[in-house]
Amino acid sequence: MKALVCKQFGELDQLQIEETAAPVMSPSQVRLSMRAAGVGFMDTLMAKGLYQLKPELPYVPGAVGAGIVTEVGAEVQHVKVGDRASFLNYYGAFAQEVVTEAHTIVQIPNSMDFAQGATFRLSYTPAYLALKLRAQLQPGEVLLVTGASGGVGHAAVQLGKLMGARVIGSVGRAEKMDIVRSFGADEVINHSTEKLRDRVKELTDGRGADVILDLIGGDVFDECLRCINMLGRIIVMGFTSGRIPQIPANLVLLKNCSILGVFLGGWMTRDQAGSMKLNQDLAELAMQGALRTHISHRFAFQDAVKAMQTLLQRDTIGKVVLDINP
Repeated sequence: MKALVCKQFGELDQLQIEETAAPVMSPSQVRLSMRAAGVGFMDTLMAKGLYQLKPELPYVPGAVGAGIVTEVGAEVQHVKVGDRASFLNYYGAFAQEVVTEAHTIVQIPNSMDFAQGATFRLSYTPAYLALKLRAQLQPGEVLLVTGASGGVGHAAVQLGKLMGARVIGSVGRAEKMDIVRSFGADEVINHSTEKLRDRVKELTDGRGADVILDLIGGDVFDECLRCINMLGRIIVMGFTSGRIPQIPANLVLLKNCSILGVFLGGWMTRDQAGSMKLNQDLAELAMQGALRTHISHRFAFQDAVKAMQTLLQRDTIGKVVLDINP
Protein backbone atom coordinates (compact mmCIF):
# COMPACT_ATOMS: atom_id res chain seq x y z
CA MET A 1 0.00 0.00 0.00
CA LYS A 2 0.99 3.65 -0.35
CA ALA A 3 1.35 5.90 2.69
CA LEU A 4 2.70 9.31 3.59
CA VAL A 5 5.72 8.56 5.79
CA CYS A 6 7.47 10.77 8.35
CA LYS A 7 11.02 9.52 9.00
CA GLN A 8 12.22 12.49 11.02
CA PHE A 9 10.52 15.40 12.73
CA GLY A 10 10.97 18.74 10.98
CA GLU A 11 9.76 20.56 7.90
CA LEU A 12 6.71 19.15 6.15
CA ASP A 13 8.43 18.94 2.75
CA GLN A 14 10.50 16.05 4.17
CA LEU A 15 7.39 13.85 4.15
CA GLN A 16 7.21 11.37 1.28
CA ILE A 17 4.55 9.06 -0.15
CA GLU A 18 6.10 5.60 -0.25
CA GLU A 19 5.15 1.99 -0.89
CA THR A 20 4.91 0.31 2.54
CA ALA A 21 3.82 -3.03 3.93
CA ALA A 22 0.17 -3.30 4.94
CA PRO A 23 -0.15 -3.05 8.74
CA VAL A 24 -0.57 -6.27 10.73
CA MET A 25 -3.88 -6.63 12.61
CA SER A 26 -4.58 -7.94 16.12
CA PRO A 27 -7.84 -9.59 17.35
CA SER A 28 -9.08 -6.29 18.83
CA GLN A 29 -8.55 -4.27 15.66
CA VAL A 30 -10.29 -3.36 12.40
CA ARG A 31 -8.85 -2.81 8.91
CA LEU A 32 -10.19 0.00 6.72
CA SER A 33 -9.70 0.64 3.03
CA MET A 34 -9.41 4.42 3.20
CA ARG A 35 -11.51 6.78 1.11
CA ALA A 36 -10.86 10.16 2.73
CA ALA A 37 -8.83 11.71 5.55
CA GLY A 38 -9.20 14.97 7.40
CA VAL A 39 -6.17 17.25 7.75
CA GLY A 40 -5.75 19.05 11.09
CA PHE A 41 -3.30 21.27 12.94
CA MET A 42 -2.42 18.35 15.20
CA ASP A 43 -1.15 16.43 12.16
CA THR A 44 1.18 19.25 11.15
CA LEU A 45 2.44 19.86 14.69
CA MET A 46 3.14 16.15 15.21
CA ALA A 47 5.11 15.87 11.97
CA LYS A 48 7.17 18.88 13.00
CA GLY A 49 7.86 17.35 16.41
CA LEU A 50 5.97 20.14 18.18
CA TYR A 51 3.02 18.13 19.52
CA GLN A 52 2.89 16.77 23.08
CA LEU A 53 2.77 13.23 21.69
CA LYS A 54 5.78 12.11 19.66
CA PRO A 55 5.19 8.80 17.87
CA GLU A 56 7.96 6.33 17.26
CA LEU A 57 9.60 7.00 13.89
CA PRO A 58 8.92 6.29 11.12
CA TYR A 59 5.19 6.86 11.33
CA VAL A 60 2.23 7.74 9.07
CA PRO A 61 0.57 11.09 9.92
CA GLY A 62 -3.18 11.68 9.95
CA ALA A 63 -5.52 11.39 12.92
CA VAL A 64 -8.90 10.90 11.31
CA GLY A 65 -10.37 9.27 8.23
CA ALA A 66 -13.18 7.25 6.72
CA GLY A 67 -13.47 4.21 4.51
CA ILE A 68 -14.83 0.69 4.18
CA VAL A 69 -14.16 -2.08 6.69
CA THR A 70 -12.29 -4.93 4.95
CA GLU A 71 -11.26 -7.07 7.94
CA VAL A 72 -12.41 -7.46 11.54
CA GLY A 73 -10.54 -9.00 14.47
CA ALA A 74 -11.98 -12.01 16.31
CA GLU A 75 -12.76 -9.95 19.43
CA VAL A 76 -14.65 -7.19 17.59
CA GLN A 77 -18.44 -7.21 17.98
CA HIS A 78 -19.87 -3.88 16.79
CA VAL A 79 -18.27 -3.65 13.32
CA LYS A 80 -18.49 -5.99 10.33
CA VAL A 81 -16.84 -6.29 6.94
CA GLY A 82 -18.46 -3.94 4.42
CA ASP A 83 -19.43 -1.28 6.97
CA ARG A 84 -18.81 2.34 6.07
CA ALA A 85 -16.93 3.77 9.02
CA SER A 86 -14.80 6.59 10.34
CA PHE A 87 -11.92 6.30 12.78
CA LEU A 88 -10.17 8.73 15.09
CA ASN A 89 -6.68 8.02 16.36
CA TYR A 90 -3.44 9.95 16.70
CA TYR A 91 -1.91 8.90 13.39
CA GLY A 92 -2.12 6.48 10.45
CA ALA A 93 -4.86 8.11 8.32
CA PHE A 94 -2.72 9.34 5.41
CA ALA A 95 -2.50 5.87 3.86
CA GLN A 96 -4.48 3.57 1.58
CA GLU A 97 -5.12 1.17 4.48
CA VAL A 98 -5.50 1.72 8.20
CA VAL A 99 -5.52 -0.76 11.07
CA THR A 100 -6.97 0.67 14.26
CA GLU A 101 -8.49 -0.43 17.56
CA ALA A 102 -12.21 -1.19 17.29
CA HIS A 103 -13.14 1.40 19.92
CA THR A 104 -11.87 4.16 17.60
CA ILE A 105 -14.41 3.13 14.92
CA VAL A 106 -17.88 4.57 14.39
CA GLN A 107 -20.16 3.45 11.56
CA ILE A 108 -21.34 6.23 9.27
CA PRO A 109 -24.71 6.22 7.46
CA ASN A 110 -25.05 5.82 3.70
CA SER A 111 -26.33 9.38 3.57
CA MET A 112 -22.96 10.69 4.80
CA ASP A 113 -20.20 10.81 2.20
CA PHE A 114 -16.67 9.79 3.13
CA ALA A 115 -15.39 13.37 3.24
CA GLN A 116 -18.01 14.23 5.86
CA GLY A 117 -17.26 10.99 7.69
CA ALA A 118 -13.57 11.82 7.72
CA THR A 119 -14.01 15.30 9.15
CA PHE A 120 -16.85 15.32 11.68
CA ARG A 121 -14.91 13.24 14.22
CA LEU A 122 -12.08 15.75 14.72
CA SER A 123 -14.34 18.80 14.64
CA TYR A 124 -17.67 17.92 16.28
CA THR A 125 -16.26 15.37 18.74
CA PRO A 126 -13.93 17.77 20.61
CA ALA A 127 -16.46 20.59 20.38
CA TYR A 128 -19.23 18.39 21.82
CA LEU A 129 -16.94 17.11 24.56
CA ALA A 130 -16.13 20.71 25.47
CA LEU A 131 -19.62 22.18 25.38
CA LYS A 132 -21.77 19.26 26.54
CA LEU A 133 -19.64 17.29 28.98
CA ARG A 134 -17.15 19.83 30.31
CA ALA A 135 -18.86 23.25 30.25
CA GLN A 136 -22.43 21.88 30.40
CA LEU A 137 -23.69 24.69 28.18
CA GLN A 138 -27.32 25.54 28.94
CA PRO A 139 -30.13 26.92 26.74
CA GLY A 140 -30.20 30.72 26.84
CA GLU A 141 -26.55 31.11 27.78
CA VAL A 142 -24.11 33.18 25.73
CA LEU A 143 -21.34 31.19 24.05
CA LEU A 144 -18.26 32.89 22.60
CA VAL A 145 -16.18 30.81 20.15
CA THR A 146 -12.77 32.13 19.16
CA GLY A 147 -11.30 30.85 15.92
CA ALA A 148 -14.88 30.27 14.80
CA SER A 149 -14.02 29.74 11.13
CA GLY A 150 -11.80 26.71 11.77
CA GLY A 151 -12.76 23.05 11.98
CA VAL A 152 -13.54 22.84 15.70
CA GLY A 153 -14.73 26.45 15.80
CA HIS A 154 -17.40 26.07 13.16
CA ALA A 155 -18.54 22.81 14.78
CA ALA A 156 -18.85 24.61 18.12
CA VAL A 157 -20.96 27.35 16.54
CA GLN A 158 -23.39 24.79 15.12
CA LEU A 159 -23.53 22.72 18.29
CA GLY A 160 -23.99 25.82 20.44
CA LYS A 161 -27.05 26.79 18.42
CA LEU A 162 -28.42 23.23 18.62
CA MET A 163 -28.00 23.39 22.40
CA GLY A 164 -30.03 26.61 22.58
CA ALA A 165 -27.25 29.13 23.22
CA ARG A 166 -26.79 32.58 21.80
CA VAL A 167 -23.52 32.26 19.87
CA ILE A 168 -20.89 34.92 19.24
CA GLY A 169 -18.13 33.93 16.83
CA SER A 170 -14.71 35.58 16.78
CA VAL A 171 -12.37 35.55 13.76
CA GLY A 172 -9.15 37.27 12.76
CA ARG A 173 -10.02 38.22 9.18
CA ALA A 174 -12.92 40.27 7.82
CA GLU A 175 -13.47 37.90 4.88
CA LYS A 176 -14.34 35.08 7.31
CA MET A 177 -17.15 36.89 9.09
CA ASP A 178 -19.96 36.11 6.66
CA ILE A 179 -19.17 32.40 6.51
CA VAL A 180 -19.27 32.20 10.32
CA ARG A 181 -22.69 33.87 10.23
CA SER A 182 -23.76 31.19 7.76
CA PHE A 183 -22.73 28.54 10.31
CA GLY A 184 -25.39 30.03 12.60
CA ALA A 185 -23.54 32.59 14.73
CA ASP A 186 -25.82 35.33 16.04
CA GLU A 187 -22.99 37.87 16.04
CA VAL A 188 -19.43 37.85 14.70
CA ILE A 189 -16.45 39.86 15.95
CA ASN A 190 -13.22 40.56 14.07
CA HIS A 191 -10.75 40.46 16.94
CA SER A 192 -7.94 41.80 14.75
CA THR A 193 -9.71 45.17 14.34
CA GLU A 194 -12.08 45.23 17.33
CA LYS A 195 -11.37 44.95 21.04
CA LEU A 196 -12.79 41.53 21.86
CA ARG A 197 -13.45 42.31 25.51
CA ASP A 198 -15.32 45.54 24.71
CA ARG A 199 -17.42 44.05 21.89
CA VAL A 200 -18.49 41.03 23.95
CA LYS A 201 -19.45 43.28 26.85
CA GLU A 202 -21.35 45.55 24.45
CA LEU A 203 -23.25 42.62 22.93
CA THR A 204 -24.19 41.23 26.36
CA ASP A 205 -25.20 44.45 28.15
CA GLY A 206 -21.99 44.38 30.17
CA ARG A 207 -22.35 40.84 31.53
CA GLY A 208 -19.92 39.00 29.29
CA ALA A 209 -20.13 35.48 27.87
CA ASP A 210 -21.28 32.58 30.03
CA VAL A 211 -19.10 30.05 28.20
CA ILE A 212 -16.02 30.75 26.07
CA LEU A 213 -14.41 28.14 23.86
CA ASP A 214 -10.93 29.46 23.09
CA LEU A 215 -8.90 27.83 20.35
CA ILE A 216 -6.39 30.64 19.85
CA GLY A 217 -4.65 31.40 23.15
CA GLY A 218 -2.21 34.30 23.36
CA ASP A 219 -3.67 37.80 23.41
CA VAL A 220 -7.13 36.47 22.53
CA PHE A 221 -7.23 34.33 25.68
CA ASP A 222 -6.19 37.36 27.73
CA GLU A 223 -9.23 39.20 26.35
CA CYS A 224 -11.47 36.20 27.04
CA LEU A 225 -10.52 36.24 30.70
CA ARG A 226 -11.71 39.83 30.86
CA CYS A 227 -15.08 39.27 29.19
CA ILE A 228 -16.26 36.13 30.96
CA ASN A 229 -19.47 36.48 32.96
CA MET A 230 -19.64 35.85 36.68
CA LEU A 231 -19.65 32.07 37.28
CA GLY A 232 -18.71 31.60 33.62
CA ARG A 233 -16.59 28.79 32.15
CA ILE A 234 -13.59 29.27 29.85
CA ILE A 235 -12.58 26.20 27.85
CA VAL A 236 -8.89 26.02 26.96
CA MET A 237 -8.59 23.98 23.79
CA GLY A 238 -5.76 25.28 21.64
CA PHE A 239 -3.03 27.79 21.04
CA THR A 240 -3.07 28.49 17.31
CA SER A 241 -1.64 31.96 18.01
CA GLY A 242 1.58 30.24 19.06
CA ARG A 243 1.63 31.65 22.61
CA ILE A 244 0.44 29.62 25.57
CA PRO A 245 -1.07 32.21 27.93
CA GLN A 246 -0.27 32.50 31.61
CA ILE A 247 -3.44 32.81 33.69
CA PRO A 248 -3.54 35.48 36.43
CA ALA A 249 -5.18 33.61 39.31
CA ASN A 250 -6.55 36.83 40.80
CA LEU A 251 -8.82 37.33 37.78
CA VAL A 252 -10.16 33.78 38.13
CA LEU A 253 -10.93 34.59 41.75
CA LEU A 254 -12.57 37.96 41.04
CA LYS A 255 -14.72 36.57 38.22
CA ASN A 256 -15.76 33.46 40.16
CA CYS A 257 -15.08 31.68 36.86
CA SER A 258 -13.81 28.23 35.95
CA ILE A 259 -10.97 27.38 33.57
CA LEU A 260 -11.62 24.01 31.90
CA GLY A 261 -9.03 22.11 29.90
CA VAL A 262 -10.21 19.89 27.03
CA PHE A 263 -7.79 17.45 25.40
CA LEU A 264 -9.76 14.98 23.34
CA GLY A 265 -6.93 12.50 22.89
CA GLY A 266 -6.27 12.16 26.60
CA TRP A 267 -9.96 11.71 27.39
CA MET A 268 -10.86 9.21 24.68
CA THR A 269 -8.00 6.87 25.57
CA ARG A 270 -9.14 6.76 29.21
CA ASP A 271 -12.90 6.60 28.67
CA GLN A 272 -13.39 4.42 25.61
CA ALA A 273 -17.06 3.72 26.37
CA GLY A 274 -17.77 7.42 26.84
CA SER A 275 -15.98 8.25 23.60
CA MET A 276 -17.99 5.68 21.64
CA LYS A 277 -21.26 6.96 23.15
CA LEU A 278 -20.41 10.57 22.35
CA ASN A 279 -19.57 9.71 18.73
CA GLN A 280 -22.76 7.66 18.34
CA ASP A 281 -24.77 10.67 19.55
CA LEU A 282 -23.04 12.84 16.97
CA ALA A 283 -23.60 10.30 14.20
CA GLU A 284 -27.34 10.36 14.98
CA LEU A 285 -27.37 14.16 14.75
CA ALA A 286 -25.55 13.91 11.43
CA MET A 287 -28.11 11.39 10.13
CA GLN A 288 -30.85 13.86 11.05
CA GLY A 289 -29.10 16.49 8.94
CA ALA A 290 -28.35 18.68 11.95
CA LEU A 291 -24.57 18.63 11.41
CA ARG A 292 -22.58 19.20 8.24
CA THR A 293 -18.88 19.98 8.13
CA HIS A 294 -17.87 22.88 5.91
CA ILE A 295 -15.04 21.62 3.68
CA SER A 296 -12.81 24.42 2.45
CA HIS A 297 -10.27 22.50 0.36
CA ARG A 298 -9.96 18.98 -1.10
CA PHE A 299 -6.66 17.50 -2.26
CA ALA A 300 -5.63 14.34 -4.05
CA PHE A 301 -3.63 11.90 -1.92
CA GLN A 302 -0.37 12.69 -3.74
CA ASP A 303 -0.78 16.32 -2.65
CA ALA A 304 -0.91 15.49 1.06
CA VAL A 305 2.03 17.73 1.95
CA LYS A 306 0.49 20.63 0.03
CA ALA A 307 -2.73 20.08 1.98
CA MET A 308 -0.89 20.33 5.29
CA GLN A 309 0.97 23.44 4.17
CA THR A 310 -2.26 25.06 2.97
CA LEU A 311 -3.79 24.55 6.40
CA LEU A 312 -0.86 26.33 8.05
CA GLN A 313 -1.35 29.36 5.80
CA ARG A 314 -4.67 29.98 7.63
CA ASP A 315 -6.57 30.65 4.41
CA THR A 316 -8.90 27.71 4.99
CA ILE A 317 -12.41 27.84 6.42
CA GLY A 318 -13.74 24.69 8.07
CA LYS A 319 -11.87 21.50 7.14
CA VAL A 320 -9.26 20.28 4.64
CA VAL A 321 -9.72 16.80 3.12
CA LEU A 322 -7.49 14.28 1.36
CA ASP A 323 -9.21 12.02 -1.16
CA ILE A 324 -7.72 8.52 -0.90
CA ASN A 325 -8.59 5.45 -3.05
CA PRO A 326 -11.28 7.46 -4.92
